[in-house]
Amino acid sequence: MFFISNSSFQNAPQSQLGAFFVSTLLSICSCKAQEPTPAVETPTPEPQAQEIKIPAFEEEIRFLSYNVKNYLTMVRYQKGGKKTTREKPEEEKAALIEVIVSSKPHLLGLCEIGTEADLAELQTRLKAKGLDLPFSHHTGGADKTRRLAMLSAYPFSATNSQRELTYRLGGNEYPFRRGILDVTIDLPFGPTHFLGVHFKSKREIEEADQELIRLNEAMLTRKHADAILEKDPKAKIVVYGDFNDTRRQPAVKKLKGHYRAKVYLEDLMLRDSRGDLWTHYWDYQHQYSRFDYVLVSRALKPQVDFKSSFILDPKNWFKASDHRAILTVFKSETASE
Repeated sequence: MFFISNSSFQNAPQSQLGAFFVSTLLSICSCKAQEPTPAVETPTPEPQAQEIKIPAFEEEIRFLSYNVKNYLTMVRYQKGGKKTTREKPEEEKAALIEVIVSSKPHLLGLCEIGTEADLAELQTRLKAKGLDLPFSHHTGGADKTRRLAMLSAYPFSATNSQRELTYRLGGNEYPFRRGILDVTIDLPFGPTHFLGVHFKSKREIEEADQELIRLNEAMLTRKHADAILEKDPKAKIVVYGDFNDTRRQPAVKKLKGHYRAKVYLEDLMLRDSRGDLWTHYWDYQHQYSRFDYVLVSRALKPQVDFKSSFILDPKNWFKASDHRAILTVFKSETASE
């Protein structure tokens, strides 16, 4: 409350009284105007999910299968024989990106990728170089170090990867170390199943015979493919990856099946620019081998453009990996050999 005593204005002229009241009222109004206004919190907008733009299908669908040689963190040798735990060396990553981007794949099937974070890093590096493959699937088996993955420009309509498969040898049960990657993509010529595998290496182990391990892994993969073909005899299937074996060995023969059978998986037997078939080089033994394959079901073979499909052999291939990538091109319309 505001008080003014009567004695203060007994002898004051009327003009001064008027001025005084005007000044006082302005002062009161001014004080009220300067009172702080309560702060109003502005709600922070929720981040919007980035919309993925799915490209229109092109005349050809380019599929690259590639063992990227330990794209992961592991114990590695340095010069001088020292060991250290580190990621795949930067110079190897840079060469790998060049090899992949040069082939412009729509689909990228990977062996020897590490964690989901490793896959995301590879995906980001590819996008920075102009190759956007926004859809990903990461999987594996009992081996928690080396995994399987697929990067794609197109969404997956289904996934059915097998992570806990087992087999028996000598009365003992063993896990399928890398499992089976299984994704389905609706391509212009119909739903297509991509089955990625990475069989046991040729390194001997005490637990069991390495060749018998690969044979059992091949049998489990064949069983998985047969289950698809039983539901749809005309299913379009691609089985790819590092089989770690040559074409006449039991594991590869078992996976392909009998040539005259309707469920036979055709070995595309693609070549490099010199006409060579090998896909792996073992530096320690100076040995060239064909370990990487792309097999297709009979229903899919007419879509393969053999003239545009080949084993990549750029000059820097060995800087990227000890394996060479295989590019398979599928035509929207029926292709011819």
